[in-house]
Amino acid sequence: MTHAAVALDLGGTKTAGALITATGEILGQAAEPTPAQRGASAVMATAASVSRTLLDEAKERGIEVRPVLGIGSAGAIDPYTGNVLSATPNIRDWTGAALSRDLAALLEDVPGRPITTVRPVNDVHAHALGEALYRKNHGMTAEGTMFLVAFGTGVGGAMLIDGKPQVGKHFVAGHVGMTPMPHHRDSELFAAGSKTPEHMILENACGGVAFADAYRSAGGQAELSTAREVFARADEDASARRVIKASAEIAGAFLGGIVNMIDPDELVLSGGLAASGHSWWEPMIETFLKVRLPGITTRPVAASSGDMAALLGAASLAWSDRNPAAPTD
Repeated sequence: MTHAAVALDLGGTKTAGALITATGEILGQAAEPTPAQRGASAVMATAASVSRTLLDEAKERGIEVRPVLGIGSAGAIDPYTGNVLSATPNIRDWTGAALSRDLAALLEDVPGRPITTVRPVNDVHAHALGEALYRKNHGMTAEGTMFLVAFGTGVGGAMLIDGKPQVGKHFVAGHVGMTPMPHHRDSELFAAGSKTPEHMILENACGGVAFADAYRSAGGQAELSTAREVFARADEDASARRVIKASAEIAGAFLGGIVNMIDPDELVLSGGLAASGHSWWEPMIETFLKVRLPGITTRPVAASSGDMAALLGAASLAWSDRNPAAPTD
């Protein structure tokens, strides 16, 4: 009989799910819009609905499902209790949600395939776990220390040591977007998107949400609202090129500092900026190499696991004998 686990990726826009084998094979997928502004109960109900869709598919296909569900979720997650300790307002009332307890309660009555345990982890930690699983299953290096930085709408990070997420004393490890922004001659371009311009953070310059305001600050005349649109104008618009270059150089300085401080075996980048091509990668790498200490050979590489990383990571939680994110007793 085929065996699979239910894995979820709970984001502010979409709740995606998949049936995934222990080796990372995707057997089925489902998704629903996340009712982010309707509160935690509605979000939890949507997660349960996606899960039930997958459980129904498993039943129809004769797939045996693990009683453990893995989920990557926005927010700082306590891996002992499965509670959301803190979160941005993108999901209303998400802070304080009893994610493990309440989602398991919504799924405990599934005939023949009840979910008895829900293991949540921060979404970027799920990305890192998914990257490690993908590498392991494709003959790539997955041991040692891997630091992953996700440059998406915001900026997040995660560190794995031999496959174990390092969550920190207060379970907020990896919130690299909240670190002070490295100095740059064009730092002021990103002040419009900062709540405290005198104390700007990495996310102000390296999160995709910042690009449209920065483009206008650079003198851009086009009506742009997304980072994708700024990148699309790079060949013809000096203001767009200036913003992209400044953001990339700030990212490179930060990443150089990371390898100087942690000396990881692997430095992996994911997210929209990391997939944006040479106009961002080239100035980022050039600055990174200037900041990186002599003798360190580690350099940034793009994630290999693609847009399934968070679901693969959630599946690895479900397939583990114990929650790999929980601190060792």
